[in-house]
Amino acid sequence: MKTAKSRQNFLVLVPHRDTRGILHKENISGAYTFPLVAPLASLSEPLSADELKHTARSLREITSGEKFNAADYSYTVFPSSSDNMKLFGPKLDLILPPCAFGTATEKIESIFSPIVIGAYLVPKTYEQQLRAFVPLCEIPLSNFSFRAAAIANMYWQPAQLNNEKGFKWKIGKLVWLPKKI
Repeated sequence: MKTAKSRQNFLVLVPHRDTRGILHKENISGAYTFPLVAPLASLSEPLSADELKHTARSLREITSGEKFNAADYSYTVFPSSSDNMKLFGPKLDLILPPCAFGTATEKIESIFSPIVIGAYLVPKTYEQQLRAFVPLCEIPLSNFSFRAAAIANMYWQPAQLNNEKGFKWKIGKLVWLPKKI
């Protein structure tokens, strides 16, 4: 596998594995699979353990300890170094102010909006195919919510295997959001 040198860092929200198990992925021609995490922000460098802990607590405070809900599918622009890509998946009812990141604010390059749990990464020109796919999704989002979640650093890197474009990623140590604020 040939890996590109451009590595991108992200802060991601990781739903508990029981929640991720509900999200079933179908193969979609032309789409790349994405880990079932919700990118929150692109980073200039990974957050430290203390910054992750502070951000996890701040995120729980912003949500007032309530569940994260998804009522619809959406897409968000994915800051890929090589292509105009969009991340598609369940849209969370979460809006993050810059103060959510506390002391890590200087490492934040951009905040994702809307925030979606990544199911697929697709070329920006793929919008019509996404609209056609939404009715085929088997996930009843009307009841999709979760409280247990963690945040983590994630790196993302373009890769190539047998002349096929792809991506590789690694999710760092999970820092769980506190149960109570």
